[in-house]
Amino acid sequence: MRIRAQLVLMMSAVVAPLALLAGSSIYALGQAQREVHAQRYLERVSALRLALDNEIQGTTRMLEGLAFTGGVADGAVPAPQARATLQWLLQSFPLWTAAGVIDAEGQPVVDVHRAGRLERLEVDGTTLQRVLAQRGTVVSDLVPGLDGAGFHTFIVTPVVREGRVVRAVYVAMDDRAWLDFLRAYPIADGATLTLNDRQGRIIARTLNHAQWVGKTSRTEYWESTLGRQEGSFDSPGLEGQRFHIAFSRLRTSSWVLGTGVPAERIEAALQLPALLTAGGLAVAMLVALGIALMLGRRIIDSLEPLAALAQSGGHALPAPQRLPIREAEAARQALRQALADLASALVQAERLAKAKDEFLAMLAHELRNPLAAIRSATAVLGMPRVTPEGEKRAREVLERQVGHMVRMVDELLDAARLSSGNVRLEPKALDLAQAVRRVLQLFEQAGRTAQLRIGTELQPVLVRADETRIEQIISNLVDNAAKYARKDGQLRISLREHEGQAELAFSDNGSGLAPELLPRIFEPFSQGERSMDRAQGGLGLGLHVVRRLVELHGGTVQAHSEGVDRGATFIVRLPAVAAETEGAPAAEGVMRLKPLRIALVEDNRDVEEMTSSLLRLAGHQVVCAVDGESAVALVQGQQTEVALLDIGLPGIDGLEVARRIRALRSPAAVVLIALTGYGDTRTREAAAAAGFDAFLQKPFDLRSFEEAVLDAWSHGGSRGSPAAVQDAGRPG
Repeated sequence: MRIRAQLVLMMSAVVAPLALLAGSSIYALGQAQREVHAQRYLERVSALRLALDNEIQGTTRMLEGLAFTGGVADGAVPAPQARATLQWLLQSFPLWTAAGVIDAEGQPVVDVHRAGRLERLEVDGTTLQRVLAQRGTVVSDLVPGLDGAGFHTFIVTPVVREGRVVRAVYVAMDDRAWLDFLRAYPIADGATLTLNDRQGRIIARTLNHAQWVGKTSRTEYWESTLGRQEGSFDSPGLEGQRFHIAFSRLRTSSWVLGTGVPAERIEAALQLPALLTAGGLAVAMLVALGIALMLGRRIIDSLEPLAALAQSGGHALPAPQRLPIREAEAARQALRQALADLASALVQAERLAKAKDEFLAMLAHELRNPLAAIRSATAVLGMPRVTPEGEKRAREVLERQVGHMVRMVDELLDAARLSSGNVRLEPKALDLAQAVRRVLQLFEQAGRTAQLRIGTELQPVLVRADETRIEQIISNLVDNAAKYARKDGQLRISLREHEGQAELAFSDNGSGLAPELLPRIFEPFSQGERSMDRAQGGLGLGLHVVRRLVELHGGTVQAHSEGVDRGATFIVRLPAVAAETEGAPAAEGVMRLKPLRIALVEDNRDVEEMTSSLLRLAGHQVVCAVDGESAVALVQGQQTEVALLDIGLPGIDGLEVARRIRALRSPAAVVLIALTGYGDTRTREAAAAAGFDAFLQKPFDLRSFEEAVLDAWSHGGSRGSPAAVQDAGRPG
């Protein structure tokens, strides 16, 4: 699509929301004005309803006064005098058409009529029955006159003497009286007023009254008023035209007073603002279109050089040309920089893709080597004529290669956890020099530094760190030096405190680092060039793990090298802490567990068999289960001291098993230890919340298990006792 077409689309996109906004504004304005009209009509209807209620209440009070005081109502005065009194009241209340007194059977006693209006009246039976039942004033619905002569309504009040109704005094108002009342209070020009009784019959209507009096209003209108005191809605009128309706229900009689304003009158009042708004919008759109066309050429003149620059792809950039629009010039410069960055990113992407391919090939090789050795050693153990010496060597190969694979998997898992932030540190005051010595002793015992001459110069420096992770940092750096050492390899480790920092340096005379490798040596899967024999091995994750662990401890790590075959130096800096006043704790004897009753719950048969065998060889009594339900029953039925639970069990998982065990037995009765392949922070927290005392990650390690039990006893008090452990001697 060409630029001009896109500009047209852009202008359309700008104008369309404005038009939509204007349309929405017009609609909202119309709705607001409709609501204003509706509220105004509702207020007027409510005011007229109040006048009707006052009229009915005034009549009710007058009738109740006559019934209470006697005289006219109970026959205490002669009929002529009573008739004169009623005639006087009839003249005082213009709405009244007739008044009179009837006995308890409805027979007239005294009555008066307004001249020419409803000379034949009879209180209907329904109203009379209500008066007798309620013994109170009743306002009737619309009642047709005798012989079909007009319509009227009654207000009837009983005369109660000695607890019974002896007579009733009433007032009648015919439909014309109500019509005159409504016409005296016009709501608006062209508006229709309608008064309905409780049954929906029309008592009076200012439009075509004679045609509709006594008939029922439209069902749609009447149903909209049911159950409501007042409100407004749109509804068709009796003549078919559309009305806006506002109604209010009388409090004294439950009649409904409604007004209908023709909808076209309201809409006509709203058309002028809408037309003015639409016209203004049209003019504004035309002006905007003219300005857009005028500026379009200038924009195109600025965009065409940008298009040419983009089409070049950064390979043959044209000579700089300053554009007339400031933003376009900034875009041109940004585009030139983006093209340069893109070229650099492509080079980086190619390098990462190559590194990925190399890593996959390296991972396959690193896994095949130990797997081949393990497979061969397993085959040797299965030979019928294997010698004891051959069996011993095969077992050593198995142990060594399994340990190698465990270290590789641990490296991958550590790298993943560090990248996702799922590593939890347990910092404490730590003598860094002692940590270095412990790691070197373990390497020497395993024969992993046989090709290195190691020299140390270690000053005692305290840091606050996680002991396990610090030893992992030291192990990775020593292992890195061992991998890339020459035949006469040397490694010098120094430790000093400098400017509040513990400075730990590892300097070797190995293969060194190429200048292009040095900036990315701590990135994942970064390794130096290796020969075809691949004697160095590894996944290229060790130094990445070192950097992330050091950073988690608030420190830094740096690498230095003069080049290939000129050795390398790695310097770790960690915040030093002051020595504790009570001094470092003295070395304690190594404590071993006495035989325990252990419940092992593991659904993997091979893992269960090997773990239980290892525990039995250590002198413990072991009973096993393979699912959660069996585990709960096992721990409940046995005098179990320690339960070793896999978390991922069929049926109910290990977390639920722990909760049930804690609910069945007191917290001090059994030590619960989680054994799982998951090691993330969320799983550890869930295990602690479920009631586990310790958390072990697969593969199972006997020493870690014993330390976990001892730690649980030391923190649980009654869970263990000194009799549960024995001194295995002090290290020499």
